[in-house]
Amino acid sequence: MLPAVLVAVLAASGGCAAETEATGDCAPPAGLSSERATVAYVNDGDTVRLTSGDRVRLVGIDTPELGRDGSPDEPYAREAQQALRALLAESENRVAVVDASEGEDRYGRRLSYLYLPDGRSVQAQLLEQGVAMAVFIAPNLELADCLTARERAAREADRGIWSLPAYDPGLPSARGIPDTVQGAAIVQGRVKSVGHSRNNVWINLEGRVALKIDRDKREHFPGWDFDALEGTRLRARGWVVHHSNRYQDWMIPVDTAHALERLD
Repeated sequence: MLPAVLVAVLAASGGCAAETEATGDCAPPAGLSSERATVAYVNDGDTVRLTSGDRVRLVGIDTPELGRDGSPDEPYAREAQQALRALLAESENRVAVVDASEGEDRYGRRLSYLYLPDGRSVQAQLLEQGVAMAVFIAPNLELADCLTARERAAREADRGIWSLPAYDPGLPSARGIPDTVQGAAIVQGRVKSVGHSRNNVWINLEGRVALKIDRDKREHFPGWDFDALEGTRLRARGWVVHHSNRYQDWMIPVDTAHALERLD
């Protein structure tokens, strides 16, 4: 059941409440604020600007990056941008904006879920088309299960980005992370060691790539025994940070088990 405030917003923007409830398309969790809005400009596949001037980052997904300062576009970056434009055009750019638990990023953008007037999740639609990957950053994990399922359908069909080895099976950590990688990435490799510091658990993959898990987020990894992972192969996703020290050259913060897969 959608929150009453979102049903009202969707109805006011031309949608039908009964239609919305019937879709069940990654419906927003109760308790999140929402508003009716109109998109003025599509920056790329996961960022828009509203007519109010607010910049909105679509939370829960990441799309390939458009080239800047002379660098080329990542594969499927233009397709992601066009897919988002096409979705929004269906409703003349009218949407419901549902702000996530942590509603703003370090760039001052709103972190939000977008819904079309008929109740469809914009994030879910982009995932199903294979032009986005799901990403998970606490505390904005409200739709992690649903978005993962939407991505899985595209992945099993080798649709869009999932036809590329950089996404499936993912970048091999043994070769390091290419300088061309921007934003989020999927990395796979064997665990060389597991370390513990005061605040974090460090899962060190071959190739000097480390996964950082905040001890305060341990509840997001039910059933995982990190110390038992040494020697196993993992696939992880998240934002890559260049972080060179005696142990690593790249670091990926991992906030939830949704971002980890055992490969053997």
